[in-house]
Amino acid sequence: MRAVPAVLAILLLLVTSTAGADARHIRISTRHHGAIHVWIPDGYDAEHAGVVVYVHGYFTDVDDAWRNHQLAHQFADSGLDAMFIACEAPESAVDAVTWPSLRELLARVDAEPSLDLPDGPLIAVGHSGAHRTLGEWLDDPDLHTVVLLDALYGKVSEVGAWLAQSPDHRLIDISVLTRPWAEELHKSLPETVVFEGLPSVRADHGQTARSARVVHVRARVGHMPLVTNGIALPTVLRTLRLPRVERQD
Repeated sequence: MRAVPAVLAILLLLVTSTAGADARHIRISTRHHGAIHVWIPDGYDAEHAGVVVYVHGYFTDVDDAWRNHQLAHQFADSGLDAMFIACEAPESAVDAVTWPSLRELLARVDAEPSLDLPDGPLIAVGHSGAHRTLGEWLDDPDLHTVVLLDALYGKVSEVGAWLAQSPDHRLIDISVLTRPWAEELHKSLPETVVFEGLPSVRADHGQTARSARVVHVRARVGHMPLVTNGIALPTVLRTLRLPRVERQD
């Protein structure tokens, strides 16, 4: 894992501070599992909030993803009442999964004196190579929703089996490079609601997507813009069944 110099830590705080005057950002350093970024929006209500765990893809680490992808701004733009957690993940196919246990990750966050995990829905969001981490988390009994940002990569049977475990499980699947696997999976799921491109989701204001148990978006943006263009990720997050924050103006 790459060390984070003091200047970078200051920059991370400055970037976060623009995403809501009363928003909170905490960077947790761990000995063996890299950094964890926790972001809480302005207007956060712990009694109703959910937990959204974000996992980055290959060719970056969590500190670089936090800064370069401006994750705090994108989380803020979603308008969701949630505790957002961004964790370290493999940077390449040869790296081991950093957090094979979702329970251990949440316990580490909950151990911070200034943090208290809310009791709302637990949601995992992963981009690209994050499929390896999310695959390890599918056996967590509290995992409510999985969001795959072009991250299916062959795990058709595993994701299908997870969906079948409970009628409360939800899947939001955005496909670009993973389109062949996505088409295979959703062909077997007649309840899937399909959107042709993210603009169709925005035009719907997320209402149909929020009510659907299984969503497949055939994205028309590139693989990386899903998490870097500042539009796709907040749009997808708005399809989650979480309350919105009350803005403090």
